Amino acid sequence: MNKNIKKILIIIVILILMAINLIIFINHFNYKNTEENNLTNQISTIIKHNIATEEETENSRKEMLNEYSEATRMKTYVGQYLSYIDSEKYEDAYNLLYQNFKNTYFKTLVDFENYAKEKYPSEIMVEYTNMNKEGNIYILSVKIQDPTNKEYKTLEQNIVIQENDLNDFVLSFNVE
Repeated sequence: MNKNIKKILIIIVILILMAINLIIFINHFNYKNTEENNLTNQISTIIKHNIATEEETENSRKEMLNEYSEATRMKTYVGQYLSYIDSEKYEDAYNLLYQNFKNTYFKTLVDFENYAKEKYPSEIMVEYTNMNKEGNIYILSVKIQDPTNKEYKTLEQNIVIQENDLNDFVLSFNVE
């Protein structure tokens, strides 16, 4: 009988240890899921914040552009384009181009990037020499120079901007 009691006690101890292990596993699993849910919620919050920030930035940019004269708005658009070139954000600059213009002169981003690297200086300084308007089309004549390289030949371009709405525009230019 003593042996039977020992066996029963051993079985009870084993069952208790199994129950403890099961409880630890369940708690660990729930904690891990809670951590993952918290991380997912944090990422979701960051994404929502970034979207809200982009919308706020877009709205504040539109408000700023609304205060500008037409000439200043067009110079701002050209400045944005040339800033992308200057900082080697060729895809952003490419996305500003008029679709038919891209289809004709720069079928791919690589074509445009090669052109930009060849024609534009490494540091860009722009001088606006003239502006004409025909409907919602603006033609700006510009001289692009490299202030750090006196040997760079000035690039003269006519940049054509079609403004559809504030901060909604496409552009093209004379390709040499």
